[in-house]
Amino acid sequence: MSKQVRLFCCLLMLLSFYSYAQDKDNLSEEINVDNLGDNTDEFQETFFKAIAQRAVENPQKAIEELEKCLKLQPKNTAVYYELAKNYIDLGAYDKAETFLKKTLADSKYTENVNIHKQLFYVYSMQKRYDDAIEVAQFIAEKDPVYYQELSNLYLIQNEYQQALQALDRFDATEGLDEFRDQFRMVIYKEGNLLKKGVKYFEGRFQNSLEDTRAATYLMELYRLNNSPEESIKVGIRVQEHSVFNPEINVELALAYLVTRNIPKAKAYSQKVVESLTLEEKDKVKVINTFKAFALQNPDAQDAFVSVLDSALTSEKNSSSKAELGEFYKSRDKEKALDNYKSALRNKPNDFRLITNIIELEVELDKFEDLFNTSEEALQSYPSQALLYYSKGLALNKLKKHQAAIEVLEEGLDYIFEDNKLKRSMFKILKESYLALGEIQKAEAYKKKLIIIAN
Repeated sequence: MSKQVRLFCCLLMLLSFYSYAQDKDNLSEEINVDNLGDNTDEFQETFFKAIAQRAVENPQKAIEELEKCLKLQPKNTAVYYELAKNYIDLGAYDKAETFLKKTLADSKYTENVNIHKQLFYVYSMQKRYDDAIEVAQFIAEKDPVYYQELSNLYLIQNEYQQALQALDRFDATEGLDEFRDQFRMVIYKEGNLLKKGVKYFEGRFQNSLEDTRAATYLMELYRLNNSPEESIKVGIRVQEHSVFNPEINVELALAYLVTRNIPKAKAYSQKVVESLTLEEKDKVKVINTFKAFALQNPDAQDAFVSVLDSALTSEKNSSSKAELGEFYKSRDKEKALDNYKSALRNKPNDFRLITNIIELEVELDKFEDLFNTSEEALQSYPSQALLYYSKGLALNKLKKHQAAIEVLEEGLDYIFEDNKLKRSMFKILKESYLALGEIQKAEAYKKKLIIIAN
């Protein structure tokens, strides 16, 4: 299972556990502890002491009181149930399972869904997924939300068909849902079931041309299944017959890139980056895909630059500026530097942007700018040796040798295993001491350069 899917599944499990934590003390069908039957005053007093201890979040003390209750009433279901809840609070899931099963053995509570939910929680926390699935199947018949839990567990187990069937059951009872559609796509991709996904969303799209979510997913699946032409056909049909969804432009841009139709790819990519409703991730996805295409196809590079220019004009998009800087870096260093600096204004603490700017300012001999860049960056990154080096280099080139020495010698304290950077600092220190006529100190750094080179 891929890292992304594991993260997706973990998120679902966390949401499930959060929901459990919210509900477990407010269950509508719990055992009624207000009616304990004919018991001694000692039993009732001890039992309610246990309830009080749990209320103040002291489960261990509650368990001690409940164990006293068991000595008085060894087969009391209410005690079993309270013990189970307290052991869950302590994370003692084996013992919690034992007492939950004893609770369910009482014919009055065998069908109690909320107690089964707690057993499901116990199995899930132990990663006993087969047992959790069995319990979830029972719960889902009465609470359809657990079909989502079933689907999640089946995906974790790489049982993709069963995961889809669970979603089908949920949809049948609750109707279609955006989150479940997203989850379907995870299953189709992870299980290499692209054709099955095409069939499902194609059926939905044929039934309703206005189901633009189905159309978008259908286009993506066609593209991933090496059928970009079919993806384009769907996009055109949506444009002709239904309320438009801007995500269709994302898929059209990507499909036209796959078919190497540069004019169309450019047109739809510009629509994507100019959109006021699409998320940043959609725009970055198109930009990155177009960049990769342009790097392999020189005839597409002008179109790619036009797309990035559209992004800059429409939204002042920092990601687009950074991409444009990256694109120009080996072609036009001045343009690259301008775009990196524009990106940095929106993301002033992006260290990668800072290092790119420093590299270009060194190459272009812009030492006043290099000093200012380094000085400002040091306010955010006061222990970054690279910034001391770049500031020292700038001061050296600007003939401010004493200041360069002070900065560089301070920066040496922040270098640990980077001998390349250390050599660069030693070299500038040697030059600065020579410029000041301090021959002995210059010779000392010359010797250090020889030692470090060996």
